[in-house]
Amino acid sequence: MNFKILVVDDEKDLRDLITYFLKKEHYEVMTAENGKDGFEKIQSWKPNLVISDIRMPVWDGFELIKQMSQNSESGAPIMFISGYVGGSEEELKNNPLCAGFIPKPVNKKELLSLVKEFETSH
Repeated sequence: MNFKILVVDDEKDLRDLITYFLKKEHYEVMTAENGKDGFEKIQSWKPNLVISDIRMPVWDGFELIKQMSQNSESGAPIMFISGYVGGSEEELKNNPLCAGFIPKPVNKKELLSLVKEFETSH
């Protein structure tokens, strides 16, 4: 079975770039433009990992992890893409579904290293 990753980001260029990096490493990838769309795809596709931006329209990363925490069917861990460091990230770090943070700008080597590390530990 392939390792499945859902990429959730409202910036199409970044979503496409991350998808390209992951597919070159033979991961199975699906995308969503916001947290609500991502949540619906998580329910049906059951990814092994979600890579999500924090600040997005409709549902942001906080709402996505909140909804996932309240729904036992959607227990996929989330690795957040973060372009800012603020006190609110502590709230995300304390959630058991939070698998870590990928700093912006996204670096291919760092992204793949974090994903591989997560994959081998789960």
